[in-house]
Amino acid sequence: MAERAPGAEMECSIDYTIEEVLKLMECDEDSEADSFLTDEEEFYETGEDPSEDWDDDDESSTFSIPTPERKKCRMSSQSPAKSQSMRRTRPSQHWKTENDPDMAPALPRFAPARLPGAHLDTSKTYSPLDLFQLFFNENVIQELCSNTNKQAAKRIEQGIQFKWTDVTPTEFLKYLALVIFMGLLKLGSMKDYWRQNNIFSVPFPCRVMSRDRWLFISSNLHMSDPAEDVVNDSKKGTSDYDPLFCLKPLMTEIKAACKSFYQPKKNLVIDERMVATKAKMGMRPYIKHKSTKWGFKLFVLADSSNGYTSNFTVYTGKANFSTGSELTYDAVVGLLDKPFLGSGYHVYCDNFYTSPQLFTHLSSLKFGACGTYREGRKGTPKSTVNALSKKSKRGSIRWIRDGDLLFVKWMDTREVAVCSTIHQAFTSDTVTRRRKTRGGTWEKVRIPIPTPIVEYNKHMGGVDWSDQLIQYTAAHHKMMRWYKNLLLHFVDIAACNSFILHKEMCAVQNTTPLTHRVFMEELCAQLAGVTAGVTTAPADRATRHTPVPIAPLDPSKPGHRPAGVRKYCEQCKASKVYNKTPWMCGACKAPLCNFLERPCFDQWHV
Repeated sequence: MAERAPGAEMECSIDYTIEEVLKLMECDEDSEADSFLTDEEEFYETGEDPSEDWDDDDESSTFSIPTPERKKCRMSSQSPAKSQSMRRTRPSQHWKTENDPDMAPALPRFAPARLPGAHLDTSKTYSPLDLFQLFFNENVIQELCSNTNKQAAKRIEQGIQFKWTDVTPTEFLKYLALVIFMGLLKLGSMKDYWRQNNIFSVPFPCRVMSRDRWLFISSNLHMSDPAEDVVNDSKKGTSDYDPLFCLKPLMTEIKAACKSFYQPKKNLVIDERMVATKAKMGMRPYIKHKSTKWGFKLFVLADSSNGYTSNFTVYTGKANFSTGSELTYDAVVGLLDKPFLGSGYHVYCDNFYTSPQLFTHLSSLKFGACGTYREGRKGTPKSTVNALSKKSKRGSIRWIRDGDLLFVKWMDTREVAVCSTIHQAFTSDTVTRRRKTRGGTWEKVRIPIPTPIVEYNKHMGGVDWSDQLIQYTAAHHKMMRWYKNLLLHFVDIAACNSFILHKEMCAVQNTTPLTHRVFMEELCAQLAGVTAGVTTAPADRATRHTPVPIAPLDPSKPGHRPAGVRKYCEQCKASKVYNKTPWMCGACKAPLCNFLERPCFDQWHV
């Protein structure tokens, strides 16, 4: 009988010498050392069919001894778990290159609910005020006046003392005119707009409204009924509490108007917008890459072709998105109002929103989608077979298709990852880049670029475009209450959308549109009830005004000088000198000194 290997119990009945067993084990260790590729890499290198269900029932896990009867012999110390883990499974799909053909998915037919474009009477000429009042109509202005007057009455009852008369719709439009004027002309503080006798004095605001009146309206400005606010505040801490209750009356009207007067074109973009505020509350997130890092965040749906704001929602915290899906999933689905939009739209978004779950759901709603995505997000490819690396050549392309979902990676100065349900991976597009030669000079070269990235760069700027228009003439300034910051942003949305409607109507009527600056100046003048060309001309002071006594003359007393009634001179007050005078201008009704040592009457009318 041949000598057995010490300490080794064999499961088979075949006898082997110690030398034979050790030799077989050495061969098995050599084979394991040579097999440094993963299962996925072995399939890719050998070209084996990954659809085959490979199993190791006919192979040895550790070592096998060929016998005529094909019996297998394993060490009794081999655990079942290790044996099971060494069984091959079907590998995941590997990354393909730009040389591999890709078939574009079947796209749903573009069927908007209405004809894309502005829905206004094309035979009518709309002034800037007419377009702005599509958003701030008579009912909206009347409700704002009513709630502002109620808020002022409530504060007076609380013991806050200030002079107040109920604001009227005409006066409120003048208030908005000055809000827009302050966006067109930036000064250091609010009071600087009413400063007189200074080289930086501005004559327009004091002719529209007094400084104190404008400040009183600002301090009492309110969008909701104060009595209903008390009821809502009593629900704090419950699910019935609405943190945006004080915004809802105006916000609902603005959103309805944005949808009513314009139907977006085929390409839409979703992005976030920040409204600056210093209020410390849960609705004020921090976004690092935005110019306004702290503030209220709005999820905005805009037309990619012109930046028109079609819909928006205000972020109130993660707790208010309780559908069980991600926050970004709920935000996008909430913005895409299918009865209003229709079907067949292409939606572009950045990596904050993109997820396979969202894009699959949008495909079921007959919306196409494209956007950059973050590595590691659930549902994205995890395969490393033939993937890009840091040493990949600039312009290298890798892609994987999973049904309608296309995942593309492209190496530029860094790796760019895009997911799409509406594009092919590559259609021979190229882009120009600069490359440094060995001689130290720069040359331009053309490198391939995936189709989804070309289209993403083309259409993704819609919200940024509207943000740019808003920032040029933003009405935002420091307010004591957080909801007033959003009210001013609603004014910006209305003014920006009005300008876009103006351009759309001019394109239909084949007329030359106003520039954005001129449009806003005309809107400001029309809200104030003046003509833009003569708002700053001091024509009223150049007329033949005459001084008259403040108190009327008494015919029964000849030679009587009515000097008993005196008022503070307006010209002196502007110089912060308080002198009283018995004279006033018969046309201006302004008390003015008319003395040799104080010729305020002449100075006032220069």
